[in-house]
Amino acid sequence: MLAVCPFAQNKVGDKIATNTVEQIIQQKFEEHSNQGFRVLGVAMRDMGTQPVLNKDSERDMTLLGFLLFFDPPKKGVLETIDRLKQLGVSLKIITGDNRLVAAKISRDVGKPDAKILTGTELREISDAALLQKAAQTDIFAEVEPNQKERIIIALRKAGFVVGYIGDGINDVSALHASDVSISVDTAVDVAKESADIVLLEKIWKCLCKESIRVGQRLPIP
Repeated sequence: MLAVCPFAQNKVGDKIATNTVEQIIQQKFEEHSNQGFRVLGVAMRDMGTQPVLNKDSERDMTLLGFLLFFDPPKKGVLETIDRLKQLGVSLKIITGDNRLVAAKISRDVGKPDAKILTGTELREISDAALLQKAAQTDIFAEVEPNQKERIIIALRKAGFVVGYIGDGINDVSALHASDVSISVDTAVDVAKESADIVLLEKIWKCLCKESIRVGQRLPIP
């Protein structure tokens, strides 16, 4: 986002150079992420009467602020995870969230010392190395959809029987790759069609979250 935003709008609406406040922006991003917020930047550019917009149009934009998405774990999730552990099931989280948000979620569900592997790190290691790391990793953060499948395959090759729960289009390849694929009744059709099991009861939701959306302007002086 910062790469395509040479300008930022401060709290009084003035346009200033982004590089003069980049440290403040990064600091706020990290603060919100550490609190468990998913942070999205919002930017704008006056396109005038230009009829066609494409990737090249994403330039010379003005950063306006953040959108914060807060997804707290549902009540009862600690008991659910403890029950899974008693049954011999090891829980691993695969998420597109950044590692700071993932670490906060991990603390909230009783895993303060979780080992985290990011999508960037995944791209830099071989399949053989992932075979070893996957078993030792609790949370895979900042992952791309195709990396989910790679993680599942590595865990299976490491000798685990893998169950995967997903409800989106970007979960389909991982659902296909797992030993047991699980989705929910509210999932997209292609995820339900790919799953071995579709959960209909609300007991599933103890492993999900509720979204609360908050808008915030950048606190730039």
